[in-house]
Amino acid sequence: MNNRRNFMKTSLVASAGIMAAVSTSMACPDQPKNIFAYSKDNEGRWKGKSGSHAPVIGTENSKITVETKHGMSERHYIVKHSIITAEGEVLGEHVFTKIDKKAISSYDIKGKHEKLYALSFCNLHDLWVTEFTI
Repeated sequence: MNNRRNFMKTSLVASAGIMAAVSTSMACPDQPKNIFAYSKDNEGRWKGKSGSHAPVIGTENSKITVETKHGMSERHYIVKHSIITAEGEVLGEHVFTKIDKKAISSYDIKGKHEKLYALSFCNLHDLWVTEFTI
């Protein structure tokens, strides 16, 4: 019984180490720490999908518009947009439903921020990030 427990502990520790190494090697330099997301420059396993999944940012003064140029259907849609700081503070978010026509959201961002990140989450193709400044 002890050998079985030791085997399970060792397996769990080894698995955690491998996942940490893979996550670190896949992390994008253009995103906040501790968040893994795909981007225009790092499409990973979703090669060719950035045009319809990476958030596109529009800015006018402190008003930010985020658009994911992605179709919205019952089976495949954008679930959520978020705006976060480099430190991970959420400045705004919008949840979509599969019946929404487009994945467009707007935010009024106050204060000075060196870097901001727009996140777009697809129900089939994971989390995507675009870095921007205002």
